[in-house]
Amino acid sequence: MIQSFGLTKKLLSIKITIPVVILLASAQLASARDHVRIIEFYGYKGIDVEAVRKALPLQEGDAYSRETDQQVRKVVKRIVGREATYVGALCCDDQGDSVLFIGLPGESSMNFVYNPEPKGTMQQLSKKITALDNQLSEAVAAAVHKGGDAAQEDDSNGYALLKDPTAHALQLAVREYALQHKDELLRVLKSSSDSEERAMAADALGYGDQSQEQISALVWASRDPEETVRNNATRALAVLASSKPEAASQIPPEPFVAMLRSGIWTDRNKASMMLSVLTRSRDRKLLAQIRAQALDALVEMAQWRDLGHAFFAKIILARLAGIPEERMPEVAPGPVQVILDALKH
Repeated sequence: MIQSFGLTKKLLSIKITIPVVILLASAQLASARDHVRIIEFYGYKGIDVEAVRKALPLQEGDAYSRETDQQVRKVVKRIVGREATYVGALCCDDQGDSVLFIGLPGESSMNFVYNPEPKGTMQQLSKKITALDNQLSEAVAAAVHKGGDAAQEDDSNGYALLKDPTAHALQLAVREYALQHKDELLRVLKSSSDSEERAMAADALGYGDQSQEQISALVWASRDPEETVRNNATRALAVLASSKPEAASQIPPEPFVAMLRSGIWTDRNKASMMLSVLTRSRDRKLLAQIRAQALDALVEMAQWRDLGHAFFAKIILARLAGIPEERMPEVAPGPVQVILDALKH
């Protein structure tokens, strides 16, 4: 399913207006203007990033095609001596241009440990939820292209609801299905060998009633071997936790701290979204764990020039630096150097 992840006031606990960021997981370039506005790196500790940048087959503002991915990977392998962990252009800004993210295999990157590949062949979703998922994907994409209020998202119920009436109605239909077919969704998510079905099950399960069983299944799926399953499961948990403090207390932070250093962009994005919620309590143990295990990764992400992509990392770093919550509306959208300077004291 195409996923949106609105930065809502309730999710971040700060009164600040931030543009909705959209991830077109299955069609990243489908509606782009075929140009790259920004090129960003991560996982680069110990690597000469500028040497890689200068050797790239394109620069910011240049046209982009799917063939460029392989060209970029060849450059990284030649300059660094190891494979890139991720290359992907994520669309789109107001002009339809993309941000190209390149994951490098430096000291600030590590393999994220996945669950074993499920082998079940009898666990299948019904045609009804499959059709709903496809319709909702199209409706979300249409809402994004409309922009404005249509693409705004309300997470206050513990599941995502867009203002766009078509997408909104379909999301409620998914909610109704999830309430009646929890066992089917849990079974497919845990055991199906079909990663597309697991991804749909993860998304739909996020619309079900909150329970320890639901949370445990989504936490398990956050380590699924398939990127989109991890993305959907982690996002569902973050939305749930943002509006349900009792749910947040049941979600173990350790997997998501480890996910911050993953070489895969969607892992870093969703881990930072999740931890932007879990760090609202400013639990000292959790903040110390993040600082010890993932500070370098967060600093890299916070320095991305597109605010929508950098925002969650900036929030977490500001809390690590002890910046009061009431200053977030000023600090989060402002220069990242303010946060980095505060971290030194």
